[in-house]
Amino acid sequence: MEMRKRYFSLLGTLFGLPVLMALLGGCATMEPKKPPAMVPTDRGTVVYLEKYEFKRPPEGWALMRNVEGGDFELGFMKIEKGDFPTQTTFMYDEFPYGSSQDLDKRADYYCTKFLFNSGIEAKVTRREKATVTGREALVLEMGGENPVQKEKAKSIISLVKKGNRIVSFVCTQWRPLNGTFSEEPFGHFEAFLQSFRFLTKDFYEQLEEEMTKAGL
Repeated sequence: MEMRKRYFSLLGTLFGLPVLMALLGGCATMEPKKPPAMVPTDRGTVVYLEKYEFKRPPEGWALMRNVEGGDFELGFMKIEKGDFPTQTTFMYDEFPYGSSQDLDKRADYYCTKFLFNSGIEAKVTRREKATVTGREALVLEMGGENPVQKEKAKSIISLVKKGNRIVSFVCTQWRPLNGTFSEEPFGHFEAFLQSFRFLTKDFYEQLEEEMTKAGL
């Protein structure tokens, strides 16, 4: 209860002070409105923060944005009809588990860490070379169960070469043990993945170019 009082007191301080200043001074200014994170194009895609272009999933999927200290760049989530934990998420991650620049070695390490904290002992059911966003990639399909929590998960992971680094695109679907996996969300993930374009060079790509020019 005490925490709740402090919370509303803080809100009053944050929102009440600007209003009071406006009433007394009559000259308070509004902050400029921030542009939307996603801007539609005439190609049936969206541009995200002027950095990426992709086909977003249909209505009902919530955008997950990275904040400072987050472990992914962007993603989408949908809580579906059914018993907990019936939901699907997919995301683009600039720093997947591991450090090796070799796709096979990175995948080996990635598989030891993925879903580890969930208590699910995930097993690889598919592993194949592919081309994703026009780049060399390795696609993994993994799945497993947690009998204690009475839940299971199925994931598709694309580890993609991006310059001298490896990035990832991951889709994970959660279901209760007696639930059934749905292919539809994976279809939305595939559309997102196949349409994904990098619009700008990131810090590491720019650094690689400068090092190459310098002969390093």
